[in-house]
Formats: sequence, structure tokens, C-alpha cells
Amino acid sequence: MGKILVIGANGSVGKSCVNNLKDDNDLVLISRSEFDSDVEGNFEKNVLDINDYTNTESFIKSINYEISGIIFAIGSINLKPFSSTSVDDFKKIMDDNFYNIVHFLNHCITKMSDSSSVVFFSSIAAVRGFKNHTAISSAKSALIGLSNSLAADYAPKIRFNTISPSLSFSKMSNFMVSNEKVAEGIGKLHPMSRLGTGDDIGNLASFLVSKKSSWITGQNFQLDGGRSTLITK
Repeated sequence: MGKILVIGANGSVGKSCVNNLKDDNDLVLISRSEFDSDVEGNFEKNVLDINDYTNTESFIKSINYEISGIIFAIGSINLKPFSSTSVDDFKKIMDDNFYNIVHFLNHCITKMSDSSSVVFFSSIAAVRGFKNHTAISSAKSALIGLSNSLAADYAPKIRFNTISPSLSFSKMSNFMVSNEKVAEGIGKLHPMSRLGTGDDIGNLASFLVSKKSSWITGQNFQLDGGRSTLITK
């Protein structure tokens, strides 16, 4: 039995995945910062920024086990008008949301076991147009394309799927949702009339990395409280 890597295990989605998977799986946790005190358990914990290619390659070379799953619960947000978004801004957002993942997979793909699974996180902004989202929309759209192509390349050995959430409560989005009235107002834009939570997203990711989803690959799940598909008002 291989191990599941949870990359971004210190965030709200990563923590949810850890809680869901810890009883029945051997987990390896990765975080770019020191782990919070509530990330408890007998896990291998690694403080690693996968944007650091040298350290990432050293970590992957040290892996002496098969990988049965990877959850990439990572990324960054940069919301600006296109006129204020430089090429360097685009490069940074691609580094944080796309190229780091490509690099990690490129070096570890041969260590993945048969019937393994990889879960990426895209965004509702990859399937709907929102103002001031050009950089993040571009990066997250690229991730969906990557996932679909990898699913075709590696079937039936490795499954690849993407989750595209709408705005949810997390460390990354705290600058947008820390104001209760603002969060409530944005939540009401969704047919389900609330923002998502780490568990909403982590529950789906945990299912997709598990054997219970063994006939699902090459899919993008729009996990957004109905916002991308429903008009209720």
C-alpha cells in the first residue's frame, strides 16, 4: 500500500483531507510553513515550499515508497485589473499555481503506484469570467488542461481530477472574507446562499484520491454552491 501526499496540509482544505484520510491511509504531509498545533497525528511532516525546485528535487529523491495519491491543496491569489497586472505578476501566479505542480509531478510520476490518484485545485474563475481575475484565471485554466491531458496520458494507471471551488473560508482568502458582512454578501451570490468551507472542498478531494472513485478520471468538478451553473435570482 502506497502513501498519500497532502501538499498544503496546513491549510483548511489540507487539514480536512488529513482528518478524512488519516484512519485508513498512510499520509505524508507537506507545508511551506511550520505546522499548526491542530495538525496532530503520527504522520511524516515536511516543511517544504515546492516553489523551491532544488529542495523539492532532494525531497522527491529521498522517497523510498510508492505514492498512491497526491492532493495539491496549494496556490495563491492575485486580483488586479488587467491594466495593472504585469508580466511578472502573471509569471508569479503561474509559478504558485501551475509550474510548481508541473515540476513536482515531473520528478515523482515514476514513483506513483498502479491505481493511484492525483487531485488538483482550479477555480470557478477558470470556467466563468470575473473582473480583475485575469492572472489567476489563466493559471487555473492551465491546470484543468494539464489534468485532462495527464489523465489521457496515464490511464488506466493514474487518475487525474480537478476541483474548481468558488470562494471559501480559508487562510488564503482571509483578506476577502474576514469581514463578516462582506462574506455574507458574497455568500448570497451563490444559490446555496453561503461561502464554502474547507470541509466542503476537502470531502470531495478525499473521495477523489480514494479507491472509492476508481472510475473517475479527467474530470473537473465545479464545487461552487451552484454559482457557475444556476440562476436563482
